Amino acid sequence: MFNSYGFVVVGGIPEPVGGVTTFIYRLARRGSCQVESVFDMYPGENKKDISPVKHIYAPCFSLLFLFRFLFLNKSDVYFNFSGAMGLVLLLLLPKVGRVNWFLTLHNGGIEERIKKSRLLHFLARLGAKKVDRFGYLSTSQERAYASLGVESNRLVRIESFIPVNQSDVDEVDPFLFPEIQSFIKNETPYFVISGYPTKIYQHLEVFDRFERLWDAGVNVKLIGFFYGDDSDDLLTIIKMRFEKSDNAFFYWGVDSEKFLSVLSKASGYLRMNTVDSYGVAVAEAVTLGVPCVATDVCERFPGAYIVSPDDIDGAVGFLLRYIRNGSIVV
Repeated sequence: MFNSYGFVVVGGIPEPVGGVTTFIYRLARRGSCQVESVFDMYPGENKKDISPVKHIYAPCFSLLFLFRFLFLNKSDVYFNFSGAMGLVLLLLLPKVGRVNWFLTLHNGGIEERIKKSRLLHFLARLGAKKVDRFGYLSTSQERAYASLGVESNRLVRIESFIPVNQSDVDEVDPFLFPEIQSFIKNETPYFVISGYPTKIYQHLEVFDRFERLWDAGVNVKLIGFFYGDDSDDLLTIIKMRFEKSDNAFFYWGVDSEKFLSVLSKASGYLRMNTVDSYGVAVAEAVTLGVPCVATDVCERFPGAYIVSPDDIDGAVGFLLRYIRNGSIVV
């Protein structure tokens, strides 16, 4: 997608942990011969090391610092944002000289979002004119960009998943995850869910299904890793449900390495999103050899078992039939 040898990346490095920041982190670590620097939009103290790539981040007023950075920058720029508002942001930023701008939006609901708002569609269309090449993740994104007037020769299909080396996956930290260490030692099956505390992830619906299993005496555990914005005001409810249960465990803002250590030993991973763009954790699970169920709302990494978003019973049942000790419990 890139025409020049070196480029700078605008986005974020964990923390915060998430699909976009994990993608940029691995891109910087593996593509350091091309990535000159990463401009981090999220100030913080607990940042991952990306050396020898230069890590630039503003302690505050990041948009002003980003504006200044782009005004002085002479290299091509690769923007990585979540949703359609990223295009509106580009409309406000300076594009100086003959640099090329590349963009990937990592959210799966872009097409629906720009259809709902004429103002957003108008502003996103103007922002899209400043971008030289788009990396799209799905046919839905391809249609969304086309609706904004983006020509096909400016679109490049990419994958938002950069695999982790299995040799780089740490052992489960017994101090941070004593319960999970106990599950592994006692061969107690546990399943993992992860994501934002929002409705589209259906975390509470998944929890309800596991609660029925526990009421029926099925000895399985549910581990939830959560992060990001609480835009639907569900975080308090989700946390309360998890913390009141002896069979569920809630974790917030865990970095990707620690998440992968727990995922690698899991009996399965569930991603029951009603909207998604790819689901990096799905690809992580499959790569690590963990049975995985994901919804059919987007194109998934090969190897996941695909269900409809309303088939939570079928998803959980599939994973229970493939518990690693080989026993069938449903």
